[in-house]
Amino acid sequence: MPTIFAARSLQEAGLDDEPCLSRALDFLSLNAVVDGGGSIDGTRDSVVPCYTGMMARLLVRAGRADAAMPLLQWIVHHQPVVYGGVVYHEPAGPLWGEYLRTRYGGCMAATTCLLGLVPAVSALAAARRAGLPVAADAHLTAMRRLLIDRRVMFSRSGAIVPLAGRTRTDPEGSRWVFPAFPLDYVIDLVELVQPAIDVDVPANAMAEAVDLIRSWRLTDGGWPMLGTRRVSLAYRPEPVNRRQRSDTITRRVTELGLEWA
Repeated sequence: MPTIFAARSLQEAGLDDEPCLSRALDFLSLNAVVDGGGSIDGTRDSVVPCYTGMMARLLVRAGRADAAMPLLQWIVHHQPVVYGGVVYHEPAGPLWGEYLRTRYGGCMAATTCLLGLVPAVSALAAARRAGLPVAADAHLTAMRRLLIDRRVMFSRSGAIVPLAGRTRTDPEGSRWVFPAFPLDYVIDLVELVQPAIDVDVPANAMAEAVDLIRSWRLTDGGWPMLGTRRVSLAYRPEPVNRRQRSDTITRRVTELGLEWA
């Protein structure tokens, strides 16, 4: 897991030419893919969707199509799109493992978590942009319907989806929305809006999410870093500072391609 997060921090900071990133991807390709799935300790029963999606996306972005294909095919064959008891897509293939119905927040249970769906679907969207022959349409269409239903970030109650765990300082578990770097398996709102754009969610269905990102904009036109993750070995270019422009967060927001004026 530290290798995945370290590689991700470098790639998402735009440091694609760093030799250590290439070595990390070599290591992951050789050691962390088991029967096509992304494994967190090298065994079949530690394959989970979030890490499968993260590794697939890393490899697609690095132009390593051959290494990414088994992971992408795993997502297509085994990853359902189910949320809040609504089945948006159920692959025809067999369930990967019964353990996924109960572990890691129910990765493939009736309450499939966005922490697994976002990296998995983002990897499929990246593969589509790269022209890779992956049967991604069913998943991308299902994710579009899910995000429209949820207006990107809301639960059925109308509250922000609780993804970060409830704490004393964040009793609603909604602090995850703050733009953060580095990222681990917990996404932030910028990362959640990206697949919404990738699957063509209409603007009116993600208005609240876009408005929230816009509300963080500084007077100089940039965005601050409002959160961080406890990730070991990650590249950390800037501190959390509500009043200071973060080049990393500003670049991530700008790359969404939305109008912020």
